Amino acid sequence: MSKADKERNRLQDEFDQIQSENTDFDISKHLARPEDLPDLGEIEIYDYDSDLTDSSKQSMDVLESLVDLYLSDVPQLREHPYIKNKMKEDATVYAEAIFLAKMTRKNFLNQLRQVDNGDNSARMHEVVNQTIGQIRENAKFLSGQRTELEKFYKTLRGDLGLNELESPGGNNNSIESDELPDGGAVMDNRKLNEMIKQAMVTKEEDKRKG
Repeated sequence: MSKADKERNRLQDEFDQIQSENTDFDISKHLARPEDLPDLGEIEIYDYDSDLTDSSKQSMDVLESLVDLYLSDVPQLREHPYIKNKMKEDATVYAEAIFLAKMTRKNFLNQLRQVDNGDNSARMHEVVNQTIGQIRENAKFLSGQRTELEKFYKTLRGDLGLNELESPGGNNNSIESDELPDGGAVMDNRKLNEMIKQAMVTKEEDKRKG
């Protein structure tokens, strides 16, 4: 028998002896019991997908109500491909802003909980103050976005020759159209396309002059 075989047999004999001596060993007696562990509270898995969905819905609700406010009197304009695509793009940007605002607020609440749990370091208070500033910036950005969207549709109405929204019963100018018996307006799609195109050209020219 070679030296290697002898060593292998020796190790095997020692292993068998250890196993035979510990057949009654109960490992459960050496493990911590659940009641001995600190209370870590309920672990909650945050549903980010749900928040994204809610943000998208909230954003689309804002855009749809805005478009209805300014363009409901000309149904063909509201259904125009340019308007529909712009509404979707604006809703996407607005939804992202809403989601970031929610995440900043969630982060802020977690920071406050850390302070409540004893983290009163100067760095922690600095982070909390920075987050407060970010919350203000988020609110300012959302308000600015909404104002810009309102300005766009209000300007579009003016560029297309539509009447102002205020002054019920006033003497406002309206777009040329054939009036239906129920008060709705019908417009030729070609004419509508030309008017939107001209409005966009005018807007670009105004930007260059400005």
